[in-house]
Amino acid sequence: MRISRAAICLFGHVATLAGCAGGDDSDAGGFATGLTGATAGATAGTTTTGISGSDTQSPTDGSGSAGETTGAAPTTTATSADDSDSSPATGDASASTLPGPDLPDISEACTKVDVLLVVDASATMADALASLPSTFAEIQATLALAVGDGIDDFHVAVINACPKPPHFHNYGAGDTDCEFPDGRNWLAADDPTLAQSFACVVQLPFQDEALEGKGGDNGGYESIPDTCSDEDDEDEQPAWTAAKALDPGVAVNAGFARADAVLFVVAITDEDESLVGPDDAGEIHDAIVAAKGDAARVVFLGIGGDEGGCDNAYGGGEVKDSKVLREVAETFGARGMYRTMCESRGDDPIGAAFDEALTTVVDAACDGFIPD
Repeated sequence: MRISRAAICLFGHVATLAGCAGGDDSDAGGFATGLTGATAGATAGTTTTGISGSDTQSPTDGSGSAGETTGAAPTTTATSADDSDSSPATGDASASTLPGPDLPDISEACTKVDVLLVVDASATMADALASLPSTFAEIQATLALAVGDGIDDFHVAVINACPKPPHFHNYGAGDTDCEFPDGRNWLAADDPTLAQSFACVVQLPFQDEALEGKGGDNGGYESIPDTCSDEDDEDEQPAWTAAKALDPGVAVNAGFARADAVLFVVAITDEDESLVGPDDAGEIHDAIVAAKGDAARVVFLGIGGDEGGCDNAYGGGEVKDSKVLREVAETFGARGMYRTMCESRGDDPIGAAFDEALTTVVDAACDGFIPD
């Protein structure tokens, strides 16, 4: 769906759009609290990366970060018949009015989005984790107002950045049962306690505490703690965990990923993707695509540090250079995006990255969606 700025501003009682006030791009760093609209538009100073390569531009207004990448939009070339090359009509003139074959309405083809959120649960991520419930409200508003023809059918699942076991969570910090409906470990748009359940499950217990068994604070799936590949909390693997969790063989996650939905994978860490298991970023990409079955229906957003590291916008010290995670995003070409959680990106760079990804790469995936 394409909604003009004026049209979106009519939703002022529901959504607040920075662009309605004519503010500059530097104001787009964070979301307002509650259910507000998204601020569309790309961040100045990003790196545009296509499947065939990349062109790098340094930030010019201080709002961007080095090493950020955005998949290049696909290029299409239209051709038309030469008006001078025509053949005389023959036979019954009514033949020219025969209807053509039924074709799918592409503008309405994308009606579902499945969101998988994989988050580093290190103690340094505490404030970033605390921002996610309000960001989730923004995600719902943006899906409804600015993606495809309006998306009100979505699934969302949460897991930390360790893949053993790769089960979506249904318990939060403090061994709290988040009481997901129907015994599921993922949420649906029409769940009556959607906001409360998400706020519960996204409060992940710190990984080091869960591993040490402090107070039995396990969280996870059915209160079973997750462990990383080398049994400590220093090898976060958000992208690889997503790939493992999406594997159709993981029975407890059944029902989350739908064949007729766009899959939106979001991987967040203040360190980097550890290559323990996969050999490189390409292997992670291939595993995610194989699980989905169609690369055109997968969008990947990586959020981490910029080249050389940076100060964390949410506190917690330094965000390390997330080189491998950035490479994973680049493997998705026009369906991939990488943004940082650096202080230079504003007060809420995670929220801003969600907004930008939904209104650009996710929306583009919906526009190009062709149903089976």
